[in-house]
Amino acid sequence: MKEETKQLHVRIPEEVYKKLKLRCVYEGVSIQDCIAKLIAERIREYSGEENSVLIIDDEAIIRESLRDWLKDAYKVATAETSEEALALIERQDFDILIVDVRLPGKSGIQVLREVKEVKPHIKSIVITAYPSAEMAVEAMKLGAIDYLIKPVAPDHLERLIRETLARYKNEQ
Repeated sequence: MKEETKQLHVRIPEEVYKKLKLRCVYEGVSIQDCIAKLIAERIREYSGEENSVLIIDDEAIIRESLRDWLKDAYKVATAETSEEALALIERQDFDILIVDVRLPGKSGIQVLREVKEVKPHIKSIVITAYPSAEMAVEAMKLGAIDYLIKPVAPDHLERLIRETLARYKNEQ
């Protein structure tokens, strides 16, 4: 299958061009390849390609729609139950958990409690269709970044994830 290419015209100041040309000569690549490499690095940096998200929700429509929305920007895994989620977290590291409060078996709050003990660096966002002030306070005490009420706007969730990851990287 032939890959489609697009042309891009870029105007840069002469002093920047000279530095870029020197860098390309040093790396032994063309200016076009060097610029393409720089752009690809920035896109990966911005998109969070290296970051992973686990969505824990027993409602397939919510779980799969959030996965589909986020999969172009993050490595996304999903779990339907708290037990499935905890098993995934044990085997794999995640940057962000999106966890529903009401799950079969253990509640989302219990999942947060267990995750905080074994992997306290994982950030979490709690979502629920049944909001309560007590539950919101408990989630925040357990380190949740936010407590969102369903239906969750995917673009708002994506922005929240991006901002959380940026803040977290700055703390490291």
